[in-house]
Amino acid sequence: MRTLVPVVIACLLWAVWFSCASAQEADRTLPGWLVTSEALESKIAEAEAATDITDEAKTQLIELYRKALSNVQTARDNAASAARFQRSAEGAPAQIQAIRAALAPDAAPADPRDGLDADADTPLPELEQRLQKEQADLAATDARRVDIESRLAIFEQRPTAISQRLAETTQQREEASAQLQMPAADDTSPLFAQAEKWALETRYVALSTETTMLEQELSTLPLRTQLLEAKLDKEGASSDLIGERIELLSQLADRKRRQAAEQATTEAEQTQREIAGMHPVLVELSAQNAALSRDVNEMTKRLQAQDLVRQNLDELMEQIDADYKDARETLESGEVNDTLGRILSQQLKTLPDPRGFAQKAEVRQAEIADLNVHRLEYRAEARRLADTDTAIERLTREQQGDASVSPEPATWTEPQKAKLLELVQQRQEQLNNALETNRLYLGKLRELDRAEQALLATAAEYDAYLDEHLPWLRNAKPIRLEDIRALPGELSARLMAADLPGLPHLMYRQLSGSPAFWLAVIGTVALLWRRRAMIAAIQSIAPRVGKPTTDRMGHSGRVLALTLLVAAPLPVLLMAVGWSLQTADGATVLSLAISEALMWLALYLAILLGLRAICLPQGLAAAHFRWPERNLKLLRTQISLLIWPLACAVLTVDLAINLYPADNGGTLAKLGLVLGFVPLSWFLHRVFRPQHGVLTQLRAGGEYPVLARTYWLWYPLVVGSPLALVGLALSGYVFTATAYADMYLFTLWFMLSLLLGNALALRWLQVTRRRLAFDAAMERRRAEQEEAEEQDVAGEMADLHFEAPEIDITALSDETRGLIRILMITTAIVGLYLIWSSALPALRTFDDIVLWYGTVTVDGSEQRLPITLASLGLALLYGVGTWVLADRLPALLEILLLQRFQTTAAGRYTVTTLTTYAVIAVGLLLVLSTLGARWSQVQWLVAALSVGIGFGLQEIVANFISGLIILFERPIRVGDAVTVGDTDGVVTKIKIRATTIRNWDGKELLVPNKEFITGRLLNWSLSDQTTRLVLAIGIAYGAPVRQAMELLAEAARENPNVLDEPSPSVIFETFGDNALGLLLRCFVGSIDQRVSTISALNEAINDKFNAAGISIAFPQRDLHLDTIKPLRVQIEHMAAAND
Repeated sequence: MRTLVPVVIACLLWAVWFSCASAQEADRTLPGWLVTSEALESKIAEAEAATDITDEAKTQLIELYRKALSNVQTARDNAASAARFQRSAEGAPAQIQAIRAALAPDAAPADPRDGLDADADTPLPELEQRLQKEQADLAATDARRVDIESRLAIFEQRPTAISQRLAETTQQREEASAQLQMPAADDTSPLFAQAEKWALETRYVALSTETTMLEQELSTLPLRTQLLEAKLDKEGASSDLIGERIELLSQLADRKRRQAAEQATTEAEQTQREIAGMHPVLVELSAQNAALSRDVNEMTKRLQAQDLVRQNLDELMEQIDADYKDARETLESGEVNDTLGRILSQQLKTLPDPRGFAQKAEVRQAEIADLNVHRLEYRAEARRLADTDTAIERLTREQQGDASVSPEPATWTEPQKAKLLELVQQRQEQLNNALETNRLYLGKLRELDRAEQALLATAAEYDAYLDEHLPWLRNAKPIRLEDIRALPGELSARLMAADLPGLPHLMYRQLSGSPAFWLAVIGTVALLWRRRAMIAAIQSIAPRVGKPTTDRMGHSGRVLALTLLVAAPLPVLLMAVGWSLQTADGATVLSLAISEALMWLALYLAILLGLRAICLPQGLAAAHFRWPERNLKLLRTQISLLIWPLACAVLTVDLAINLYPADNGGTLAKLGLVLGFVPLSWFLHRVFRPQHGVLTQLRAGGEYPVLARTYWLWYPLVVGSPLALVGLALSGYVFTATAYADMYLFTLWFMLSLLLGNALALRWLQVTRRRLAFDAAMERRRAEQEEAEEQDVAGEMADLHFEAPEIDITALSDETRGLIRILMITTAIVGLYLIWSSALPALRTFDDIVLWYGTVTVDGSEQRLPITLASLGLALLYGVGTWVLADRLPALLEILLLQRFQTTAAGRYTVTTLTTYAVIAVGLLLVLSTLGARWSQVQWLVAALSVGIGFGLQEIVANFISGLIILFERPIRVGDAVTVGDTDGVVTKIKIRATTIRNWDGKELLVPNKEFITGRLLNWSLSDQTTRLVLAIGIAYGAPVRQAMELLAEAARENPNVLDEPSPSVIFETFGDNALGLLLRCFVGSIDQRVSTISALNEAINDKFNAAGISIAFPQRDLHLDTIKPLRVQIEHMAAAND
């Protein structure tokens, strides 16, 4: 340590001298006529102290002086940099030669054991300490390597930047020279003229020194680059040497750790055997010590295994990094050929699969959780045993696990207590070892997790890079006639090399002992035996489809299941054979290739055979989807013609790619693509051709106008794409052709799945609509019958009922159909983007266009999140989707609630309204989140808006909140008869701001929601529909009152709408001016019966009073004539009157 002090002091003195020398050299390179920094600083002080000039002039003058001072400093810095570049170039050759000589192959290799001072006798703690030091040195070396690599990356860009800057400085220097030659203005004071001259002179000198510095940098750049490359190689060699030292120390430490664990295990087991038959506490404690020692030993072994896994990961990471770097350099150079494409395509196939690492990471996380639990247990027990005397005292009080029972003192002998002390000390030591091993193992697992994440990130970046560039590279020779002629012999040789003679024996051995294969065989035989019966069952369901009384969605589900079973036998058998071969012991390259090809073949056959089964006569498409029979016949014929060529193509291409991985399938893959895609193109032409295709009637009917208008675009694209892929394959772009072929076929299957999903959704909608309409019709018929059985009620008020509006099933189904169509279109667009985004670089440019940045908090630290054009598009998609769902989803919910639940109109309205609010809220949150808005960023804005809204829009907000309270608390519901103020009517709508009430005249009144919460409200039908009727009747004086009261009660009892409980009552209320007042009070069960019951009671009372001779009183008036004068009587004839 003492020897380092003089070295550090010498380095500091050298740095100070170097800085002074650089400054002096910079001063010497500046021209002698140039104003000095001291002079400029003196002028600045004089100007600041001057009182004979204005403040504005003083500011301008000081600014000129400071600009000149800055230019002088810049000129000095440029001169110093130029001198530094020159000195580094002068010393570079010697340094490069020394480094290269030390790293030369013939130089004596450095021995990692030199200076290690560690051997098998070194204690484990010292080994671990030295290992940590070497790991720190390795981290420092790696940091220097990263720094050098970043500097080299900068050096690569410097020539272009220097050339651009030299052109700029040359032009600016010429401008400064021209300004210096211009005379000063006549009205300029000498002081300002001198300051402007100094500013221009210093600027000219600063630009000149910058030009010199840039030229010096450019001229010395090759030497300095070579020096950095040599230093990089030196640091790489140092890193390798330190890595070897770390490996040696790790091996010594692992060996020491393993020996200590094995020794501890042996001693614990030996102690356990010696204590057998002694005190139960000793036996139990020795057993625990033995178990813990075995756990530590097992953990030590796993620790060494993790070192090997980490080493493999590091090697794979280095390989991927090197491949990535070489690929970038080669592609940027522009010198490419088919060999490069073949190599890069092979590297793409060898990149690690993230799914496998994800499974390992999941297992590792579970293991880390278990280790943390064990660590807590070890620490707790170590704390209990920290005080040996207390621990022994507690153990001596225990008798076979029961601490409450105190044994006799004679139970514990002195030898047993000594043995107990030995076991407790052994336990303490083992716990310390367990905690240390646990700590090391946890660290290894976490390091391994970080290494895997880094590996996957690099692999994903390289994968994306290859996906972007490989489609434009030819990776095979164009096909020639000689290649086709040589194919049989080449294929025979390849099959023989892949152990073709041993394949039958392998298949027999694996398939004969595979339960999955025999289950598949039994299932296939059973399905083939029941095939005709399943087809008959499918066709037997067809007559029940379309009839309101027998049609159910379950029929379609059953037919779909039977259809899949009809198509399943061959795909299931092929999948079982492929899976059995893939899991076979001793599998060969040929057997693995056949297994993968068979599984892909099973998938394609399942799709094609399933589609053909869907098109059976009276099957799913014909009877349930109502597809035209002519189209189904065309599909059945064309699918039957396509199945086997496409199956052979899939089998051929997959076998070829697995047998010829280096050549991407070679000639066999190219011919396989021709065999499959030419028939596929013909199939698509026959199916979608303008005349006699499956879309002919659809185009003529105008049901899908967009599809019909863009026919000229998508038809050539769909039919011509397979032929274009064949052309690419024959031209040598086999990788591009196979990759695009997979995406093209996946697109076809995806669109087919969407088509079937759309058909099933429309089928469900049709069944639901038909059943709801049928139920509504039956309900109307029952209502009409019940109304005909009841007594007819006259009067215009008899038909007024508090009924909910009738549901428009047609409108609901049309809105739901529109929602389904929009969802299908959106799904198609998103699916096509996900399928083709990796193949079309233009689509990824949306992720590269950054509009602004947001901030997110990750692990407690804020990070910048780029908001790209793709984010804006996604936010727009969320917004449109929210609007569509909010507009169309209520109709779907209405149908679901009508179908599944016996809910009232008010309940359905509440559910749909709240769901709409929830959709809008979630959509708004998604839009804001996609655009980078976070609650922590907008909460103050929300608070400010809340205050503003509270003052400016408080009425609207109050009505909105009141509307939510109405929907949740439901003091009124849609269809309720209410009285608000002096208005009676039926609630028809509950909106965000106001509620609509329709009065008895059919006029609609908008009532703010707040009125229902804060004001007085009379709801006639909220909890009890029972309502009281009060009828006032006046009879003439002299009529029999008792008889009249009995007749009133009799009329009430005879009316079927009047309730028995509470019973009707009749009272003699008053002696009126013109009549005797009687009151009839009775109750009806529903507000709907109120008007009709009043009318019926009035009619019954009138009939009964007329029959009994009781007259209804009417107002009487006395007329007095003035007889003081003669009365004049005049008779006029009608004719005269008419005249």
